Amino acid sequence: MSVYTSISDKRFSEILKAYSLGDFVRSQGIQAGIENTNYFITTTTGEYVFTLFEKINQQQITIYISLLQELSMAGIACPQPQLDNNKQAINKIKNKPFTLVTRLTGENATSVNKIQCQAIAIELAKIHSASFSGLSPSNPLLQNRRGKTWRENVSNKILNELCSNDANLLSSELNYYQSFDDSLLPKGIIHADLFKDNALFEGDQLCGVIDFYDACYDSYIYDIAITVNAWCIDQSCTDEKGKLVNNLVNSFLQGYQSIRPLEDSEIKAWPTMLRIAATRFWLSRLEDSLFPNSAVSEPGLLTHSKNPNEYRMILQNHIKTATACESVI
Repeated sequence: MSVYTSISDKRFSEILKAYSLGDFVRSQGIQAGIENTNYFITTTTGEYVFTLFEKINQQQITIYISLLQELSMAGIACPQPQLDNNKQAINKIKNKPFTLVTRLTGENATSVNKIQCQAIAIELAKIHSASFSGLSPSNPLLQNRRGKTWRENVSNKILNELCSNDANLLSSELNYYQSFDDSLLPKGIIHADLFKDNALFEGDQLCGVIDFYDACYDSYIYDIAITVNAWCIDQSCTDEKGKLVNNLVNSFLQGYQSIRPLEDSEIKAWPTMLRIAATRFWLSRLEDSLFPNSAVSEPGLLTHSKNPNEYRMILQNHIKTATACESVI
């Protein structure tokens, strides 16, 4: 989340006239994240999150709205889309689509502990175990827009911009993935971006999961690897930085498997999936760093660019250790 497109309080007051959410009180730009324009909106009836979509088209947002509705029916704590007086969840300003959803309570975890890791793992397993009757896996809009083809395209785009060490590392990884077959892995709807800033806690109690904009149909173990890379990595300023913290990974995987046990094929794929998941975010951060604001119409007014070196370090550590599931359970 960021603010690329500035919206005045007067404009927010006008927007709210189309909803039955009370009168406008105040707005606050949200800096966390990197893709969309986001504000917290306070009205006389409650707290909401306004999102102006800078990159995602309206068809993709329709899928996102349907996903939130089905997640809610499955008992997942997530934002609730708000309908305007014409029963529409998606509207437009400045020729861009926007939505209003409920603002969940809680705050992002700063220093992660085993209880929080277990809680987020259980919620992820519940998402993976949910039935999404209204979302067809064959829908092209549910395919992972940052999957294999995207990795290759972005790599071709940025390779000449990288130093020789990074270019060699990236080329080597892409070659390594060519022989990896994920066609038989269990698949379904995944979050695909469950970082610490996309979960809200009160103490160790999980209040909810947000930011399903990258949700797609892909392998569950890929989603687990993304989340473990985000939650279970040493963040200290020591030689251990960027390495898996085994007791956190252990708590995470135990919590996950209390809801959905891993299959043998997933355990076998685990070391490679950790690397693919790390490469995905190394690439997206490199692209954002090298080509800032390339997909938005005006410069960011309140933006947050994430450091690509963090995920290069994570990737390098996965290559060195080739950690398997058995070693951390």
